[in-house]
Amino acid sequence: MKTLVTKMALATSVALATLVAAEAASAQSAREGYDARQAAPKAYDAEANPDYKFGPRVTVKPDDVISGDSVIGRDPDPSIRDELLREYESGRPD
Repeated sequence: MKTLVTKMALATSVALATLVAAEAASAQSAREGYDARQAAPKAYDAEANPDYKFGPRVTVKPDDVISGDSVIGRDPDPSIRDELLREYESGRPD
């Protein structure tokens, strides 16, 4: 009887240690994934070459106006950013 209790305690300890190790590994991979998602998005700077609407890749900033994967303008005022986007996507010539 005493060996059965000892074996059960040992099995429980091993299971608990495995669970703790798996939890630590899961938390580490979640943190790594979180850091990877924090990388700043990139877009093409359409203002650098307005004839082709295509330019170098730049880091997107909060005041940038984005259409597809291109930065088409920037302004600190949200209503102006909306207007820039509406005009750009309307297809009207400049």
